[in-house]
Amino acid sequence: MNEAFQDTRQALHVAYLVLSLPPRQKAPFRNMLIRILEAIDRPTKAQEAWLNELRGPQGDFDPERLTLEEYRAQCAMITDAARTRLPSPEYAAVLARFAHGDEKVRGIKALAVWSRKSSGITAVGLLEDLVVWNYLPRTKREGASIRDLAERHKVTKDKAFRAAKWMASRFTELENLAVARLESGFVLHGVVPAANRPACDFAQSVAA
Repeated sequence: MNEAFQDTRQALHVAYLVLSLPPRQKAPFRNMLIRILEAIDRPTKAQEAWLNELRGPQGDFDPERLTLEEYRAQCAMITDAARTRLPSPEYAAVLARFAHGDEKVRGIKALAVWSRKSSGITAVGLLEDLVVWNYLPRTKREGASIRDLAERHKVTKDKAFRAAKWMASRFTELENLAVARLESGFVLHGVVPAANRPACDFAQSVAA
């Protein structure tokens, strides 16, 4: 079995990133894919090998590897699996974590509404700001503190902090549940390796 990605999180990250960009001519898409593969923290051996091929003067492909068009189609199958196989809260967490643009916004809004029942806050505007804050990289949280959000929405900082702590825990749980739910199918279809063995060469398809 030849796997495309190191693990399910990497598969989701790359798939949503690839699909966030418009379809392009072959050469520009090849250049974009090079940048994506270069940015992966833990590339598989297959990804490293494919990156070397893409960097080649002609960008030739091994006939047994996916073409650029097939790779984009595989990414679409990965995101479709998330959309069709996950319960709504887990799918919202996947979108908030991995998606881009309007899809990410949709996930954030869905999580904000979902949080009304148990977070201790019912104001959707504040909940949306807290969800956004939760998914901001730590380096981008400067100037957007929980205290600032509490003051802006006229709630106590303790209440906002408790809600933010609840979100961090629950959203992580939702993401972990989503990854576990998708992983068995991804392993079955050669997208990622089983947890007890490393990834090898590039996958042919996620389709059954």
